[in-house]
Amino acid sequence: MKKSVVLVSLAIAAASIATASATFVTSNTKQAELERANRMENLSVVAVKNGDYELACRAQTQVVDALNKADPKGEDLIGSAVNQKTELCRKAATSAMNEYRFFAG
Repeated sequence: MKKSVVLVSLAIAAASIATASATFVTSNTKQAELERANRMENLSVVAVKNGDYELACRAQTQVVDALNKADPKGEDLIGSAVNQKTELCRKAATSAMNEYRFFAG
């Protein structure tokens, strides 16, 4: 009886440690992706201030990728990032066309 109680207790402890370890690894991965998203968002803001919409578009694309990997519970966060990416990439394309017209013509 005592041996079975000890074995069950050890099994529960091992399962708890395994679960805690998996949660810790997942948590660290999510945190790293959220930090990457934050850095890329800051780069995007600086690029927009400097009028570099192509760089802002690339940075915002990385934001969307990082948020998808972090898998936040708020879908509105990813939706907002996708909307910003769409707008910045549209401005980048418009800006590139205007530069082409200036040089071509």
